[in-house]
Amino acid sequence: MNRRALALTLSVVASACSETQTVPPPFDGGATDVGTPVDRGTPVDRGTPVDTGVDAGTPVDTGAPTDTGPAPDVPGCTDQPPQGELTGTPWCDLALPDVAGVTVPEGFCVRRYGNVPTARVLAFAPNGDLFVTSPSTGTPGGSPPGMGAIMVVTDDNHDGLGDTPRAFLSAVEDVHGLLFRRNELLYTTMSTVMSMPYCNGDRAATVARDRHTRIATLTGAVRWTHTLTESTDGRLMVSMGQYDISQCPAPDARAGSVLQIGAGMPEAGTTVVDGFRNPMYIRCKEWGACYAAELTGDGWDSIGGREKLIEIRQGDRYGFPCCVDRGVPVPGATAAGTCMDVAASVQTYPLHDTPFGFDWAPASWPAPYANSFFVGLHGWVGSWTNAGVQWAPVDATTHRPTRPTEFFVRGFGRRSAGGNDQRVSDLVFARDGRMFFADDQSGDIYWVAPRTLRMPAR
Repeated sequence: MNRRALALTLSVVASACSETQTVPPPFDGGATDVGTPVDRGTPVDRGTPVDTGVDAGTPVDTGAPTDTGPAPDVPGCTDQPPQGELTGTPWCDLALPDVAGVTVPEGFCVRRYGNVPTARVLAFAPNGDLFVTSPSTGTPGGSPPGMGAIMVVTDDNHDGLGDTPRAFLSAVEDVHGLLFRRNELLYTTMSTVMSMPYCNGDRAATVARDRHTRIATLTGAVRWTHTLTESTDGRLMVSMGQYDISQCPAPDARAGSVLQIGAGMPEAGTTVVDGFRNPMYIRCKEWGACYAAELTGDGWDSIGGREKLIEIRQGDRYGFPCCVDRGVPVPGATAAGTCMDVAASVQTYPLHDTPFGFDWAPASWPAPYANSFFVGLHGWVGSWTNAGVQWAPVDATTHRPTRPTEFFVRGFGRRSAGGNDQRVSDLVFARDGRMFFADDQSGDIYWVAPRTLRMPAR
């Protein structure tokens, strides 16, 4: 029996059997009035999308599943292939054109990698293939309709330019979060977290969507733009966001929270942190800490509202809609108290700059950028002001930014008539040292590299 057949056989067995597993101690653990979302206008007509391959079919409600935890380990199925030493051709020396109107600091280059309509979340497979969610469901920020698919963009000839995007899984209109975990790929919809088998090199789903396993049911979900992460000790988490509300305390703390889900958890998950308006792009890092970009109250301009980078710690709360920040109650919110029991942010950003995807640079980047913090700013709705990529140095021990972020990639935002209205969505570093980021308005995906960074030897 070959490796793929063995992987699929074990996957089917796992979905039919409930297993008792040893898991890390879990984190301790209804609908709500969410107010009226702001009308962001009519999405731009993107034209007829490219052919995305075989449609995975209409999903079938399979009822309440039994979560069996991670897919069975098949030797070699998702082992991370070894990467050669960074001694090849410098990435910036490849025969690729500059990106008109986009600038990076001296000593770096920026290149366009490919295009996926409404590129929202980026995730690298263990073998280096880039997966991108392309939802066709509209966002409050006015993103145009995408493919309603999980897309994969490869670079098989290693020329720095992505190959033609392929549809890995179609007919998932509200797909958003992605996570590779051992021999499976997890993805989110409005009301679920789903899992399907994955082996390195898969370019299309090998199991029909009606046979995917439901890891969690996101009861009470208000926004569909969930994101996923896994901690270094194996705890799986998903974000839940809501719209502006004023009722203090919030009628449903779960509506703005981070939940632990999966093995050992109830189907609806358990709360890790709450008191959020909209935590986005949750990330866990190799030093053991997990983070989220919290998009705070849109109407809080006059009371000191700030967007936030927060650290996810069991039992913390962030006070929305009662508290603007630690020690800063919302005026008139009599039930808010002093807000001194609200957790402090790691970093804040001007309201409406809208931090989305973020990551930390590798040590292969030159000073002062090595190991620094980078964040993609989605910018103001409508004007897209301050859209771009910013950075800040970090403390060597805590990895927390030591000063406010400043621009690293410029040239995004509303352009002249006939141009693209560009906003950065996700940002993530590849194992080879390049920084990838996406623009969910034009659909373009870019990479940035130091001119000293070389390709892995092959």
